[in-house]
Amino acid sequence: MQRQHFKALTPVCPSCRTRGLSSPLAVTLVEADDGEDILAGIIGCTVCGAEYPIIDGLPVIVADVRRFVQDNLFYLMARDDLTPAVESLLGDASGPASGLDSLRQHVSSYAWDHWGDFDPLEDRQMPGGAAPGGVARALGEALEMIAGDALPEGPVLDLGCGAGRSVAELAARMDRLVLGIDLSVPLARMARRTVLSGQVDYARRRVGLAYDRRSFGHALDAKGRADIWICDALALPFSERTFALAVGLNVLDCLGDPRAGLGEIGTVLKDDGQALLSVPFDWTGNVTPVEHWIGGHSQRGPLGGNAEPILEMMLADGPMAAGPLRREKPPREIPWHVRLHERSCVHYQAHLVAARRIVGHNGADSEIG
Repeated sequence: MQRQHFKALTPVCPSCRTRGLSSPLAVTLVEADDGEDILAGIIGCTVCGAEYPIIDGLPVIVADVRRFVQDNLFYLMARDDLTPAVESLLGDASGPASGLDSLRQHVSSYAWDHWGDFDPLEDRQMPGGAAPGGVARALGEALEMIAGDALPEGPVLDLGCGAGRSVAELAARMDRLVLGIDLSVPLARMARRTVLSGQVDYARRRVGLAYDRRSFGHALDAKGRADIWICDALALPFSERTFALAVGLNVLDCLGDPRAGLGEIGTVLKDDGQALLSVPFDWTGNVTPVEHWIGGHSQRGPLGGNAEPILEMMLADGPMAAGPLRREKPPREIPWHVRLHERSCVHYQAHLVAARRIVGHNGADSEIG
Protein backbone atom coordinates (compact mmCIF):
# COMPACT_ATOMS: atom_id res chain seq x y z
CA MET A 1 0.00 0.00 0.00
CA GLN A 2 1.42 3.32 -1.07
CA ARG A 3 1.49 5.90 1.72
CA GLN A 4 0.70 8.74 -0.66
CA HIS A 5 -2.34 6.89 -2.04
CA PHE A 6 -3.72 6.20 1.45
CA LYS A 7 -3.34 9.91 2.23
CA ALA A 8 -4.96 10.99 -1.05
CA LEU A 9 -7.96 8.63 -0.74
CA THR A 10 -8.62 9.38 2.96
CA PRO A 11 -10.43 6.08 3.61
CA VAL A 12 -13.03 5.76 6.34
CA CYS A 13 -13.90 2.86 8.62
CA PRO A 14 -16.33 0.53 6.77
CA SER A 15 -17.67 -0.80 10.07
CA CYS A 16 -18.55 2.71 11.26
CA ARG A 17 -19.92 3.62 7.85
CA THR A 18 -22.52 0.85 8.06
CA ARG A 19 -23.79 2.73 11.15
CA GLY A 20 -23.93 6.07 9.36
CA LEU A 21 -20.60 7.39 10.69
CA SER A 22 -17.68 8.73 8.64
CA SER A 23 -14.71 7.80 10.82
CA PRO A 24 -11.21 8.40 9.40
CA LEU A 25 -8.71 5.58 9.22
CA ALA A 26 -5.02 5.97 10.08
CA VAL A 27 -1.92 3.80 9.71
CA THR A 28 -1.18 2.85 13.32
CA LEU A 29 1.66 0.34 12.86
CA VAL A 30 4.25 -0.30 10.15
CA GLU A 31 6.19 -3.54 10.56
CA ALA A 32 7.73 -3.75 7.09
CA ASP A 33 8.02 -1.25 4.26
CA ASP A 34 9.93 -0.47 1.12
CA GLY A 35 10.18 3.28 1.41
CA GLU A 36 6.85 4.63 0.24
CA ASP A 37 5.30 1.14 0.05
CA ILE A 38 3.91 -0.35 3.29
CA LEU A 39 4.24 -4.14 3.12
CA ALA A 40 3.00 -5.16 6.58
CA GLY A 41 1.23 -3.27 9.33
CA ILE A 42 -2.10 -2.24 10.79
CA ILE A 43 -4.68 0.40 9.91
CA GLY A 44 -6.92 1.59 12.72
CA CYS A 45 -10.20 3.46 13.08
CA THR A 46 -9.82 6.69 15.04
CA VAL A 47 -13.36 6.34 16.46
CA CYS A 48 -14.37 2.69 17.08
CA GLY A 49 -10.86 1.27 17.34
CA ALA A 50 -11.36 -1.39 14.66
CA GLU A 51 -8.10 -2.74 13.19
CA TYR A 52 -7.41 -3.73 9.59
CA PRO A 53 -4.25 -5.66 8.59
CA ILE A 54 -1.83 -4.87 5.78
CA ILE A 55 -0.57 -8.19 4.38
CA ASP A 56 1.93 -8.48 1.49
CA GLY A 57 1.30 -4.82 0.74
CA LEU A 58 -2.48 -5.36 0.58
CA PRO A 59 -4.63 -3.49 3.10
CA VAL A 60 -7.63 -5.58 4.11
CA ILE A 61 -10.33 -2.96 4.79
CA VAL A 62 -13.62 -4.84 5.16
CA ALA A 63 -16.47 -4.25 7.57
CA ASP A 64 -16.22 -7.66 9.29
CA VAL A 65 -12.49 -8.41 9.50
CA ARG A 66 -12.97 -11.42 11.78
CA ARG A 67 -15.35 -13.15 9.35
CA PHE A 68 -13.17 -12.31 6.36
CA VAL A 69 -10.04 -13.75 7.99
CA GLN A 70 -11.90 -16.90 9.06
CA ASP A 71 -13.26 -17.42 5.53
CA ASN A 72 -9.97 -16.64 3.77
CA LEU A 73 -7.32 -17.92 6.17
CA PHE A 74 -6.06 -20.53 3.69
CA TYR A 75 -5.54 -17.89 1.00
CA LEU A 76 -4.06 -15.33 3.38
CA MET A 77 -1.49 -17.86 4.62
CA ALA A 78 -0.82 -19.55 1.27
CA ARG A 79 2.67 -19.22 -0.16
CA ASP A 80 3.19 -17.79 -3.64
CA ASP A 81 6.94 -18.49 -3.91
CA LEU A 82 6.86 -22.25 -4.58
CA THR A 83 9.03 -23.50 -7.44
CA PRO A 84 7.11 -24.95 -10.40
CA ALA A 85 8.14 -28.56 -9.74
CA VAL A 86 7.29 -28.45 -6.04
CA GLU A 87 3.98 -26.71 -6.73
CA SER A 88 3.17 -29.37 -9.33
CA LEU A 89 3.92 -32.16 -6.87
CA LEU A 90 1.80 -30.56 -4.15
CA GLY A 91 -0.99 -30.10 -6.68
CA ASP A 92 -0.90 -33.79 -7.59
CA ALA A 93 -0.79 -34.82 -3.93
CA SER A 94 -3.65 -32.56 -2.82
CA GLY A 95 -5.76 -33.68 -5.78
CA PRO A 96 -8.79 -32.20 -7.53
CA ALA A 97 -11.29 -30.05 -5.60
CA SER A 98 -8.67 -29.23 -2.94
CA GLY A 99 -8.05 -25.68 -1.81
CA LEU A 100 -4.84 -25.58 -3.83
CA ASP A 101 -6.59 -26.88 -6.94
CA SER A 102 -9.33 -24.26 -6.65
CA LEU A 103 -6.77 -21.50 -6.13
CA ARG A 104 -4.66 -22.54 -9.15
CA GLN A 105 -7.66 -22.85 -11.48
CA HIS A 106 -9.03 -19.48 -10.36
CA VAL A 107 -5.76 -17.64 -10.90
CA SER A 108 -5.05 -19.44 -14.19
CA SER A 109 -8.34 -18.37 -15.78
CA TYR A 110 -8.06 -14.74 -14.69
CA ALA A 111 -4.35 -14.41 -15.47
CA TRP A 112 -4.84 -15.83 -18.98
CA ASP A 113 -7.64 -13.37 -19.74
CA HIS A 114 -5.95 -10.35 -18.15
CA TRP A 115 -2.37 -10.84 -19.31
CA GLY A 116 -2.13 -13.71 -21.81
CA ASP A 117 -2.03 -11.41 -24.85
CA PHE A 118 1.44 -10.28 -23.68
CA ASP A 119 2.68 -13.89 -23.50
CA PRO A 120 5.00 -14.70 -26.44
CA LEU A 121 4.16 -18.40 -26.03
CA GLU A 122 0.40 -17.82 -26.26
CA ASP A 123 0.11 -18.53 -29.98
CA ARG A 124 -2.95 -20.77 -30.03
CA GLN A 125 -6.57 -19.70 -30.15
CA MET A 126 -8.97 -21.46 -27.85
CA PRO A 127 -12.03 -23.36 -29.12
CA GLY A 128 -14.65 -20.97 -30.41
CA GLY A 129 -12.10 -18.32 -31.38
CA ALA A 130 -11.42 -17.17 -27.82
CA ALA A 131 -8.33 -15.04 -27.27
CA PRO A 132 -6.77 -13.56 -24.12
CA GLY A 133 -7.04 -9.87 -23.25
CA GLY A 134 -10.83 -9.78 -23.14
CA VAL A 135 -10.87 -7.51 -20.08
CA ALA A 136 -8.70 -4.96 -21.90
CA ARG A 137 -10.93 -5.05 -24.98
CA ALA A 138 -14.04 -4.62 -22.82
CA LEU A 139 -12.46 -1.68 -20.99
CA GLY A 140 -11.49 -0.07 -24.28
CA GLU A 141 -15.06 -0.30 -25.54
CA ALA A 142 -16.38 1.03 -22.22
CA LEU A 143 -14.07 4.05 -22.36
CA GLU A 144 -15.25 4.73 -25.92
CA MET A 145 -18.75 5.23 -24.51
CA ILE A 146 -17.60 8.24 -22.49
CA ALA A 147 -14.94 9.54 -24.88
CA GLY A 148 -15.17 13.32 -25.01
CA ASP A 149 -17.17 13.57 -21.80
CA ALA A 150 -15.68 15.80 -19.12
CA LEU A 151 -14.94 13.97 -15.88
CA PRO A 152 -14.62 15.80 -12.57
CA GLU A 153 -11.22 15.90 -10.94
CA GLY A 154 -10.41 12.91 -8.77
CA PRO A 155 -9.23 9.30 -8.67
CA VAL A 156 -10.59 6.21 -10.42
CA LEU A 157 -12.06 3.15 -8.67
CA ASP A 158 -11.82 -0.27 -10.33
CA LEU A 159 -14.25 -2.63 -8.57
CA GLY A 160 -13.54 -6.34 -8.79
CA CYS A 161 -10.21 -5.70 -10.49
CA GLY A 162 -9.25 -9.38 -10.56
CA ALA A 163 -5.71 -9.97 -11.83
CA GLY A 164 -5.18 -6.25 -12.38
CA ARG A 165 -5.17 -5.65 -16.14
CA SER A 166 -7.91 -3.02 -16.02
CA VAL A 167 -6.06 -1.19 -13.22
CA ALA A 168 -2.88 -1.06 -15.29
CA GLU A 169 -4.79 -0.01 -18.42
CA LEU A 170 -6.60 2.80 -16.61
CA ALA A 171 -3.38 4.02 -14.98
CA ALA A 172 -1.56 3.97 -18.32
CA ARG A 173 -4.38 5.79 -20.16
CA MET A 174 -5.39 8.35 -17.54
CA ASP A 175 -3.29 10.80 -15.56
CA ARG A 176 -5.08 9.90 -12.33
CA LEU A 177 -4.67 7.68 -9.30
CA VAL A 178 -6.35 4.32 -9.97
CA LEU A 179 -7.36 2.08 -7.07
CA GLY A 180 -8.27 -1.52 -7.80
CA ILE A 181 -10.25 -3.42 -5.20
CA ASP A 182 -11.17 -7.09 -4.95
CA LEU A 183 -12.17 -9.59 -2.26
CA SER A 184 -10.16 -12.44 -3.78
CA VAL A 185 -6.86 -12.64 -1.91
CA PRO A 186 -5.04 -14.67 -4.62
CA LEU A 187 -6.17 -12.33 -7.40
CA ALA A 188 -5.43 -9.16 -5.43
CA ARG A 189 -1.98 -10.54 -4.61
CA MET A 190 -1.31 -11.26 -8.28
CA ALA A 191 -2.71 -7.91 -9.38
CA ARG A 192 -0.46 -5.98 -7.02
CA ARG A 193 2.67 -7.90 -7.97
CA THR A 194 1.97 -7.74 -11.72
CA VAL A 195 0.82 -4.13 -11.98
CA LEU A 196 3.63 -2.71 -9.87
CA SER A 197 6.48 -4.90 -11.16
CA GLY A 198 5.67 -5.02 -14.87
CA GLN A 199 6.17 -8.80 -14.78
CA VAL A 200 3.59 -11.59 -15.14
CA ASP A 201 4.20 -14.94 -13.48
CA TYR A 202 1.51 -17.60 -13.13
CA ALA A 203 0.75 -21.30 -13.50
CA ARG A 204 -1.29 -21.74 -16.69
CA ARG A 205 -3.57 -24.75 -16.52
CA ARG A 206 -3.05 -27.18 -19.39
CA VAL A 207 -5.52 -29.90 -18.38
CA GLY A 208 -6.51 -31.62 -15.14
CA LEU A 209 -3.79 -31.05 -12.55
CA ALA A 210 -1.10 -30.22 -15.15
CA TYR A 211 0.04 -26.58 -15.16
CA ASP A 212 2.81 -24.80 -17.09
CA ARG A 213 4.64 -21.88 -15.50
CA ARG A 214 4.47 -18.74 -17.64
CA SER A 215 6.71 -15.72 -16.97
CA PHE A 216 6.88 -12.62 -19.17
CA GLY A 217 6.74 -8.84 -19.06
CA HIS A 218 3.95 -6.45 -19.97
CA ALA A 219 4.18 -2.99 -21.50
CA LEU A 220 1.81 -1.03 -19.24
CA ASP A 221 3.42 1.63 -17.05
CA ALA A 222 1.28 2.12 -13.95
CA LYS A 223 3.98 2.98 -11.42
CA GLY A 224 3.05 5.76 -9.04
CA ARG A 225 -0.55 5.87 -10.26
CA ALA A 226 -1.95 2.48 -9.20
CA ASP A 227 -2.66 0.59 -6.01
CA ILE A 228 -4.54 -2.59 -5.05
CA TRP A 229 -6.60 -2.96 -1.85
CA ILE A 230 -8.85 -5.70 -0.52
CA CYS A 231 -12.27 -4.10 -0.03
CA ASP A 232 -15.93 -5.05 -0.30
CA ALA A 233 -17.96 -3.31 -3.01
CA LEU A 234 -20.98 -3.54 -0.69
CA ALA A 235 -19.22 -1.67 2.13
CA LEU A 236 -16.76 0.67 0.48
CA PRO A 237 -14.37 2.39 2.93
CA PHE A 238 -14.68 5.81 1.31
CA SER A 239 -16.58 9.00 1.90
CA GLU A 240 -19.31 10.23 -0.40
CA ARG A 241 -18.09 11.90 -3.60
CA THR A 242 -14.53 10.55 -3.58
CA PHE A 243 -14.09 9.19 -7.14
CA ALA A 244 -14.48 10.70 -10.60
CA LEU A 245 -14.88 7.37 -12.41
CA ALA A 246 -15.87 3.88 -11.28
CA VAL A 247 -15.33 0.79 -13.42
CA GLY A 248 -16.91 -2.57 -12.63
CA LEU A 249 -16.34 -5.16 -15.36
CA ASN A 250 -18.35 -8.35 -14.78
CA VAL A 251 -18.71 -7.64 -11.08
CA LEU A 252 -22.43 -6.97 -10.42
CA ASP A 253 -23.35 -10.65 -10.71
CA CYS A 254 -20.58 -11.47 -8.22
CA LEU A 255 -22.19 -9.39 -5.45
CA GLY A 256 -24.52 -10.62 -2.74
CA ASP A 257 -26.80 -7.64 -3.45
CA PRO A 258 -26.26 -5.96 -6.84
CA ARG A 259 -28.84 -3.25 -6.10
CA ALA A 260 -26.95 -2.22 -2.97
CA GLY A 261 -23.73 -2.37 -5.01
CA LEU A 262 -25.13 0.14 -7.49
CA GLY A 263 -26.08 2.38 -4.58
CA GLU A 264 -22.55 2.16 -3.13
CA ILE A 265 -20.97 3.04 -6.48
CA GLY A 266 -23.25 6.03 -6.88
CA THR A 267 -22.51 7.18 -3.34
CA VAL A 268 -18.71 7.30 -3.71
CA LEU A 269 -18.84 8.98 -7.13
CA LYS A 270 -18.56 12.74 -7.40
CA ASP A 271 -21.34 14.78 -8.97
CA ASP A 272 -21.22 14.12 -12.72
CA GLY A 273 -18.86 11.22 -12.07
CA GLN A 274 -19.33 8.24 -14.38
CA ALA A 275 -19.68 4.50 -13.89
CA LEU A 276 -18.82 1.90 -16.53
CA LEU A 277 -20.40 -1.46 -15.77
CA SER A 278 -20.53 -4.76 -17.65
CA VAL A 279 -22.53 -7.77 -16.50
CA PRO A 280 -23.21 -11.15 -18.15
CA PHE A 281 -26.04 -11.85 -15.66
CA ASP A 282 -24.39 -15.16 -14.78
CA TRP A 283 -26.03 -15.66 -11.41
CA THR A 284 -25.23 -18.36 -8.87
CA GLY A 285 -27.28 -18.93 -5.74
CA ASN A 286 -24.26 -19.48 -3.50
CA VAL A 287 -23.03 -15.93 -4.28
CA THR A 288 -26.22 -13.95 -4.85
CA PRO A 289 -29.54 -15.02 -3.28
CA VAL A 290 -32.20 -15.43 -5.96
CA GLU A 291 -34.26 -12.57 -4.52
CA HIS A 292 -31.36 -10.22 -5.32
CA TRP A 293 -30.81 -11.39 -8.90
CA ILE A 294 -31.37 -8.82 -11.63
CA GLY A 295 -33.61 -10.97 -13.81
CA GLY A 296 -33.12 -14.66 -14.37
CA HIS A 297 -36.24 -15.71 -12.44
CA SER A 298 -40.01 -15.07 -12.24
CA GLN A 299 -40.54 -15.52 -15.98
CA ARG A 300 -44.29 -15.48 -15.31
CA GLY A 301 -44.14 -11.73 -14.70
CA PRO A 302 -44.51 -8.89 -17.23
CA LEU A 303 -40.76 -8.80 -17.95
CA GLY A 304 -40.49 -12.54 -18.51
CA GLY A 305 -37.45 -12.83 -16.25
CA ASN A 306 -35.34 -10.64 -18.54
CA ALA A 307 -32.49 -8.82 -16.83
CA GLU A 308 -31.86 -5.84 -19.09
CA PRO A 309 -35.13 -3.96 -18.45
CA ILE A 310 -34.71 -4.39 -14.68
CA LEU A 311 -31.19 -2.95 -14.76
CA GLU A 312 -32.56 -0.14 -16.94
CA MET A 313 -35.14 0.74 -14.27
CA MET A 314 -32.46 0.68 -11.58
CA LEU A 315 -30.50 3.28 -13.55
CA ALA A 316 -33.47 5.55 -14.34
CA ASP A 317 -35.82 7.86 -12.44
CA GLY A 318 -38.63 6.07 -10.67
CA PRO A 319 -39.39 3.79 -7.71
CA MET A 320 -36.89 1.15 -8.91
CA ALA A 321 -33.93 3.57 -8.96
CA ALA A 322 -30.91 2.14 -7.08
CA GLY A 323 -29.41 5.43 -5.99
CA PRO A 324 -28.02 8.39 -7.92
CA LEU A 325 -26.72 6.62 -11.06
CA ARG A 326 -28.55 7.31 -14.33
CA ARG A 327 -27.85 5.70 -17.69
CA GLU A 328 -27.51 8.26 -20.48
CA LYS A 329 -26.25 6.36 -23.55
CA PRO A 330 -27.41 3.21 -25.34
CA PRO A 331 -25.93 0.02 -23.83
CA ARG A 332 -23.68 -2.29 -25.80
CA GLU A 333 -23.15 -6.05 -25.93
CA ILE A 334 -19.56 -7.31 -25.79
CA PRO A 335 -18.08 -10.83 -26.05
CA TRP A 336 -15.95 -12.20 -23.24
CA HIS A 337 -14.16 -15.52 -22.83
CA VAL A 338 -12.97 -17.36 -19.74
CA ARG A 339 -10.42 -20.11 -20.35
CA LEU A 340 -10.74 -23.18 -18.13
CA HIS A 341 -8.09 -25.40 -19.71
CA GLU A 342 -6.56 -26.29 -23.06
CA ARG A 343 -9.81 -27.71 -24.43
CA SER A 344 -12.42 -25.71 -22.55
CA CYS A 345 -13.53 -22.09 -22.64
CA VAL A 346 -16.70 -20.32 -21.50
CA HIS A 347 -18.08 -17.70 -23.90
CA TYR A 348 -20.05 -14.83 -22.32
CA GLN A 349 -21.98 -11.96 -23.84
CA ALA A 350 -21.70 -9.07 -21.37
CA HIS A 351 -24.15 -6.17 -21.17
CA LEU A 352 -22.19 -2.89 -21.01
CA VAL A 353 -23.69 0.33 -19.65
CA ALA A 354 -22.41 3.80 -18.84
CA ALA A 355 -24.13 5.83 -16.12
CA ARG A 356 -23.61 9.20 -14.46
CA ARG A 357 -24.20 10.37 -10.90
CA ILE A 358 -26.95 12.99 -10.72
CA VAL A 359 -25.69 16.36 -9.53
CA GLY A 360 -26.78 17.13 -5.97
CA HIS A 361 -28.29 13.70 -5.26
CA ASN A 362 -27.93 12.56 -1.66
CA GLY A 363 -25.93 9.38 -2.13
CA ALA A 364 -26.72 8.17 1.36
CA ASP A 365 -30.30 7.57 0.23
CA SER A 366 -29.03 4.97 -2.24
CA GLU A 367 -27.62 2.54 0.30
CA ILE A 368 -30.45 0.06 -0.04
CA GLY A 369 -30.01 -3.41 1.42
